Amino acid sequence: MPSRRRKESSAMRWNNMFIAATGFCLPGIESTATAVAEGRYDPDECRQNGLEAVGVSHELSAAEMGVEAARVAFSRSPVDPRDLAVVLHASFYHQGHDHWTPASYIQRESIGGRAPAIEVKQASNGSLAALVLAMSFLSVHEGATTALITTADRFCLPGYDRYRSDKWIIGGDNATAAVISCREGFARVLSTAMDADPTLEELYRDSSFTDVPFAGGMPIQLRPRKESYMARVGLRHIVSSAKQGLRNVMDVALRDARIGIDDVACFVLPNIGHTLLHWEYLAVLDIPESRTTWAWGRRIGHGAGDQIGGLNHLMESGALRVGDRVVLATAGIGFSWSCAVVEILETPRWEASPVELVH
Repeated sequence: MPSRRRKESSAMRWNNMFIAATGFCLPGIESTATAVAEGRYDPDECRQNGLEAVGVSHELSAAEMGVEAARVAFSRSPVDPRDLAVVLHASFYHQGHDHWTPASYIQRESIGGRAPAIEVKQASNGSLAALVLAMSFLSVHEGATTALITTADRFCLPGYDRYRSDKWIIGGDNATAAVISCREGFARVLSTAMDADPTLEELYRDSSFTDVPFAGGMPIQLRPRKESYMARVGLRHIVSSAKQGLRNVMDVALRDARIGIDDVACFVLPNIGHTLLHWEYLAVLDIPESRTTWAWGRRIGHGAGDQIGGLNHLMESGALRVGDRVVLATAGIGFSWSCAVVEILETPRWEASPVELVH
């Protein structure tokens, strides 16, 4: 339950909120060198981004990957699936069907029950926005003890070109899941903080509204939108706002967790290109990439669940010890920023699923 509320309405210190288990689905990975060799990825951008591989699914839809991740998470969880009170599903892109409810599908195929299933559209901020909403739901509903968070995306042609639709980001096909409990778990959520600046919303919006999806053609082109916005507003405003948003949530979350930045064992940041990662996160926080999950993320690609996926990787790899504090932080288009501080209480032995190299 939240212990107090500050003037920052989106800031919270939590009591008795735990991450009971996590799950990850990565059907396969493709080497970015292969994409460069085949002419699908610009070699200069490849060098600037520093990304070695990206998750690729040739068969499973985003929602189907979400089912797999949810099943893994519940198979590891000590909580009773019958206690599930709410399901929250976050994503970027097409989930496998139009005019459809992927959250309900994931619930039906993974765990069932009659809990409300809700979709969260916060792009890169999806997993942390869902985490805050899940814990808020559990804190105000009497008798509610368990929530399921899932994220999933599949970035594929003809609608999305993972190597060309955007510049500093490569969309990765994968899914994540986390079981949230107010009773027990391997990690305790100490604090969360959120911030937003809707003046940056237009950065990813096209010049005019449309009547149907992809009216501007396929694949979707995000670069011209950002270039047009930057030409009118200027890069300085965007950079200043991005830095301030991250500082706001980081300062408040660390303060409410009663720790300093030097007390953090690892920072789980978005799986984005190194150039963007540096100026948007590393330089602002004054931390080296060695204190982050970059070495893992540069082989996964970006999605709505980078923070859950990164935490899952840290647990599967045995990188954390009891007592370690971990920071999960991200920014999402719109723009919004989130930060969560968790403390490791247990180090369960989880085996990672084998991953196929598809190219």
